[in-house]
Amino acid sequence: TAVASMSFVLTGVWMSFPHLETKKENTMKLVTATLVAISGLSFCVAPLVTAQAADNSAIETKLKGMEDAWAASELQKDRGASVVEAMLAADYAGIGSKGEIRTKASQIEHMRSDTDTYSSSKNDKMDVHVYGPNIATVVGTSTEAGTDKDGKAFTRSFAWTDTWMERDGQWQCVASGGTPVVTK
Repeated sequence: TAVASMSFVLTGVWMSFPHLETKKENTMKLVTATLVAISGLSFCVAPLVTAQAADNSAIETKLKGMEDAWAASELQKDRGASVVEAMLAADYAGIGSKGEIRTKASQIEHMRSDTDTYSSSKNDKMDVHVYGPNIATVVGTSTEAGTDKDGKAFTRSFAWTDTWMERDGQWQCVASGGTPVVTK
């Protein structure tokens, strides 16, 4: 509709100037026509920008919910492997908190073999950056607490980035990376 409206505006503007007599008139008419065309286009595009902002809100809510489910799933017996496995894309690529490169299979295995016992795991802060209707990143921090395999209590915080793509109507994490947050 924006293209059709723009075409209509341009056609009307140019048809209103059937002959150009002098260079000064030509310049003035060209400037006027350009301003009218830009104004017309802005009225056509404004509803699209508003619709995109509304769509971003839905995407942000969806991805934050998925990130919270991921964090909470660490309290499960399988350390969240069954929940996260459904979220990771088949071509997932990640970097663990110690710099190890992980595929989907190695990420799930890492989670299943975790010997820590968690008493809490939550996201502290998340910012969603939507780059298009089907791609976004979530940048955040999270804190987990519990005991390690030797019974020693721990509280750890991480900063992380997850990249999400919507494929066939389903949001999937295609890449992630995280690092420990060291407090002084």
